Amino acid sequence: MKRLKQHVYSDPIPVDILIDIFSLVPGESIARFRCVSKLWRYILGRPDFKDLFLTKSSTRPRFFFSLHHDGKVFFYSTPQLLNQGENSTLVATRYHTSYPKYFPDPSKLRTLVCGLALFKSYERKIRVIFNPITGEFLTLPKLLLKNKNLPDMKAKSTIPDREIVAGIYLGYDPISKQFKVLCMTSSHCERPNTHQVLTLESGKRLWRRLESKFHFIENHRMANEICINGVLYFGGVLRQSSVIVCFDVRSEKFSFINMKRGMFDKYDIESYSCWYLTLFNYKGKLGIRQATKEPWEYHQLVLWVVEDSGSHKWSKQVYELPRLVYNSAFVFAGMAGTGEIVFSVRSPFCVYLYNLEGETFTRVHIQGFERFNTYIRTFVVYVENMEFM
Repeated sequence: MKRLKQHVYSDPIPVDILIDIFSLVPGESIARFRCVSKLWRYILGRPDFKDLFLTKSSTRPRFFFSLHHDGKVFFYSTPQLLNQGENSTLVATRYHTSYPKYFPDPSKLRTLVCGLALFKSYERKIRVIFNPITGEFLTLPKLLLKNKNLPDMKAKSTIPDREIVAGIYLGYDPISKQFKVLCMTSSHCERPNTHQVLTLESGKRLWRRLESKFHFIENHRMANEICINGVLYFGGVLRQSSVIVCFDVRSEKFSFINMKRGMFDKYDIESYSCWYLTLFNYKGKLGIRQATKEPWEYHQLVLWVVEDSGSHKWSKQVYELPRLVYNSAFVFAGMAGTGEIVFSVRSPFCVYLYNLEGETFTRVHIQGFERFNTYIRTFVVYVENMEFM
């Protein structure tokens, strides 16, 4: 007697439930899930899923690490779920991505913006947007140039008033949910700057020109740029004074914050240099970490915080650090989502969290870097973003 075959049918899982489930999956798994089926690829590419994943990812920020070893580039990240006040160990997750050799050197990465990174090469004039979690790259189109031979800042020019590309930055506006790339051009003449903006959205990506009423140049001695709550900040020189340039990503308007004279080393006041100033996110405000040239001042942690950008009001905080940081091996990385200051140490590689209120240090060992004998760049408050380009 033949056994009858039984077929069991079930209703498909609603898409909204699948979106909720996928939003809880670790970021490194999402990219692989896109290859499972057309349905899953469709769901993981939906704007509502990407928005939900980014929202949840923002509540669980991570540390991000980049390094260059044996001609290869490596990217890692770890969660920030730490036992405050207790030394701990975290295991680094590697992002398995292939990086074309003709692209800019990713080991020179200076900042991450809402999960995306901008790499730039002044020598080869290549600019690339990179998503570490998806492994995708986007090469930016060529700039709109009045002079086709418009050089980058590092190129030599014998024409005093020749316009040059001075800097390119990535910003994100959380309200419009848009990424924009700002290209700043300048010249030696006192004429207003001409800038270009490119919006990262589907379809044809084109540069648009912006006109600024000010003439300023980028201050290359600032350690980095940063985007906080839809405003992009970087160092500049305006009328022979060092300022913080503020670019509102949504309105595409510029403003400036005057820097305090006390931020500069006594030997650098006349040259307006600020090579030892690092921008960071101080609980949603712009913060600056002021380093020092003098070894006998390594024990001090000097922080400046913008209290009111309109009135150029800053507050200054000075902390006395313990003897373990009395050397330059401690590298300032920023402020973690927990409000603690993060330092990295090269050998053996680990990070230290400094509690500003309790003035205590916590050591965090990162597993996965034992075989590397190279500089490891540390970024704080990295959020995984499923933006597919």
